[in-house]
Amino acid sequence: MIGKAKRVRIYLSEDDRAGHRPAHAAIMDLLRAEGAAGATCFRAFEGFGSGGALHVAHLVDVPAHLPLVVEWIDAPEKVEALLPRVRALLGHALVTVDDTEIAVFDPPPMRGIPAALTVADAMTRDVVAVEPGTRLRELVDRMLGGGHRAVPVVAEGAPVGIVTHGDLLARGGVELRVDLLGALEPADRHALLSSLDRSERTAGEMMTPQPVTIPAAAALRDAAELMTRRRLKRLPVVDREGRLAGVLSRVDVLRRAAGAPGRAPEAPAPMGLAAATAVGAVMRRDAPTVLPDTPLPVVFQAVISTRLLRALVVDPDRRVLGVVTDGALLDRLAPPLRRGVFSAVVQRLPFGHADRDAAERHATARTATDLMDEVPRARADMPLRDAIALVLGGAHKLLAVVDADGRLSGVLDRADLLRGLLLHGGG
Repeated sequence: MIGKAKRVRIYLSEDDRAGHRPAHAAIMDLLRAEGAAGATCFRAFEGFGSGGALHVAHLVDVPAHLPLVVEWIDAPEKVEALLPRVRALLGHALVTVDDTEIAVFDPPPMRGIPAALTVADAMTRDVVAVEPGTRLRELVDRMLGGGHRAVPVVAEGAPVGIVTHGDLLARGGVELRVDLLGALEPADRHALLSSLDRSERTAGEMMTPQPVTIPAAAALRDAAELMTRRRLKRLPVVDREGRLAGVLSRVDVLRRAAGAPGRAPEAPAPMGLAAATAVGAVMRRDAPTVLPDTPLPVVFQAVISTRLLRALVVDPDRRVLGVVTDGALLDRLAPPLRRGVFSAVVQRLPFGHADRDAAERHATARTATDLMDEVPRARADMPLRDAIALVLGGAHKLLAVVDADGRLSGVLDRADLLRGLLLHGGG
C-alpha cells in the first residue's frame, strides 16, 4: 500500500439510511467485509449541502442530522470493484474520488492466526453445491453464475466429492476454464455452453472423490496447518452431523488473519486479444511490490491487497528478484512455526524435496527474501502466445514483464494471458 492509491469521500448526514440501517454504518460494514484497506467515518460540526440548510453542532444543544464524511483509501482496482456496491447503498449523497499517494503505511504486527478463531469465523457460507447426478451443463451454469472455482458434491447433505476447473478440463471435456467462460462474448459463450447439453457426464463421474473436510468448530490454525500440509487450496466445511456448512479457501484464511472477514470481488481482465498481441498491450501496472528486506507485516498486507494474491520482490532499482505468494504466507502463518517441529512435519509432506525445503524456509521467514520464490519474466514485446507457454509450462500463475535491464514494467496473471489466445483459437 505504498505508492499510488485512490481516496473516496462520501458526504452524508446522520439521518441517511440504507434500508433500515444508518447509511454510514452500512458502508463501513460493507468495506470491512470485502477486505477494503481502510476507512474512517468523521462527524462534522457544521456544514450545508445543495439544499442550503445549515447544520451546526453547539456545545450545549447538539442537534441531530449532523454532516458525516466516510473517507476510504485503497488500491485503484479495489475502489473500482467496490464503489458500485457502495453507491447502491446511497440515496442523496456526494461521492468524490481522487488520486492520492501513500507515503507511510505501518500495518499492525503479524502475529499469526489468533487461537480463538474457528473455521466458522472465516469460511464462506454462501456455497453452491451439486448432487452426484447433476449433469455437466447444469454444473457449469452454477459455477459460472456464482463465479466459483470449485463446487462441492453432496449426497444427503454430506460432501462426497469436489469438482474443480481442472476436473472439468480433464474429465468433463470442457474446452475452457469456467472463470474464462464469463469473459466470452455472449454469442460465443452460448455456443460453447450449448455444446455441453449433449454430454451425459455427471458431477459424480467428474468429481475428485472423498475430499478432505474440516469441522466448522475446528480451530482456524488447525485448518491452515492442514491446508499447508496437504497443499490444498480449499476445504469443504462440515457441521456436527457431517453436512456441508461452507467452504474455507486459502484466501479466506489469509484475509481473516489480516482482520478482514470478507473477500474482494475479482475484476475482469482485458478481453478480445489475438495471440500475436504483444504482452505490453495487456499487462497490468498495479502489481504490489516489496523490497527484499521488507518485514513480514508489510509483505502480508501487500500480498492480500489485490486479487492477484501475490507481491513481486524488487531491488531498489525495481529489478525483479522473485515473488511472494499466498501459499508462502500460509506456510508462515500455519503452526507449528518452530523450526525443529516444522522440520519434522515437512518430512512427511506429499511433495518433492525442493517443496519441503521451501515450506520450511517459509515457516521461519522474517523478510520478503525468506518468502520469495521464482517468477517467470517476459519482455513487453513478447507475443501473447509465447507468454502463455511460459506460464503454462510451469506451476506459475504470474508473469513479470520487465525491460531490457530486468526492471519491472508490469504483470500478467493466467486469466489475463489465456483470454486472448483461447477466445481466438490461437490467433
